[in-house]
Amino acid sequence: MRIGLTAIFIGLLIVTACAPSALPAASSFEGKLRILTEEYPPYNFVDKDMNIIGQSTEMVRMLAQKEGVDTSIEIVPLADGLNLAQQSPNVAIYSINRTSQRENLFKWVGPIGHYEQAFYAKKGSTIKLGKLEDAKNAGLIGVYKGDAGNQFLQSQGFTNLNESQTDVQALRKLINNEVQLWLGNKDGLEITAREAKVNPEDIVSISNVAIQADLYIAFNKNTPDGIIAAWQKALDSLMQEKDSDGKTVYDKIHAKYSDPYYVQSLLK
Repeated sequence: MRIGLTAIFIGLLIVTACAPSALPAASSFEGKLRILTEEYPPYNFVDKDMNIIGQSTEMVRMLAQKEGVDTSIEIVPLADGLNLAQQSPNVAIYSINRTSQRENLFKWVGPIGHYEQAFYAKKGSTIKLGKLEDAKNAGLIGVYKGDAGNQFLQSQGFTNLNESQTDVQALRKLINNEVQLWLGNKDGLEITAREAKVNPEDIVSISNVAIQADLYIAFNKNTPDGIIAAWQKALDSLMQEKDSDGKTVYDKIHAKYSDPYYVQSLLK
């Protein structure tokens, strides 16, 4: 029996790009912009040629190119990336949820995407959830450190959370019976399962949606407002301007990464 569990909060995304020219004074970085992200398919992940790709990554690269920003992109653990972006100038991180806890720690550009998380169990599990509170008594829940879904559950009084450094590690714990539930990303399920060497058919969703959020780019708090405004304006054009087919740039990128065959072709 599938029960819909909905808890809405805001998402943050951070993007990556590389392009060489200079920005106008009101929106120019002093030096190179360092952009961070986590391994979180299909939004940001490493392909078979060790390139950082993904739905959000393409959006960020386009934004940086439009703004003429010289950047580097790195994949780091989420908690480390959030700390670096909070403490270091000329640093941003993308595919981030914009939660109340994070709101005043960064300056935001977005949304650049949307994602949903659900509770998953091993095939054959007898766990049933009628409401979110039921998950508090369902055994250990595998989550990953720094994730906004993890933070949300903590804010709701969950004490049965088992943290991992990555989503892949959290899923492996489910398969190895170290946890009874996994809070996983619906869009990235097949990719995460493949990276964890898990058959997607061996896990089942027991909630339609537990958490849904928009994704943003989070810039260091000392980033000039002119830069934030310029990136937001560039993003708005990518999200709103349509071609002759009635599709926006975002529509096309989202459709591409929603195709499991395309995504699988990018992986090892």
